[in-house]
Amino acid sequence: MWMVLGEQGGAPADREARAAQFAHMAEVTRGCPGFVRGWWGADEDDPQLTHALVVLDTLDNARALKRMVEENVAGARLRLMEIGVEVQGMP
Repeated sequence: MWMVLGEQGGAPADREARAAQFAHMAEVTRGCPGFVRGWWGADEDDPQLTHALVVLDTLDNARALKRMVEENVAGARLRLMEIGVEVQGMP
């Protein structure tokens, strides 16, 4: 599996506006081929930054999502990461 790691500046200061922005990002991303799971949130140290972590099933699908975001979202900084090990905590 592969992860797209994203960072973007210019986050809305208002919590409700941020939540709406994250919900929109999640809805768009959920429809992408190979989507497995995703997280969106504000940076605790710099509230003007937001982060996204999106897991996809293949490198090709991760590259396609990265391209789509780069073409449609100004100022996004994206990286691809192959997931080598996955660990879950106890329920």
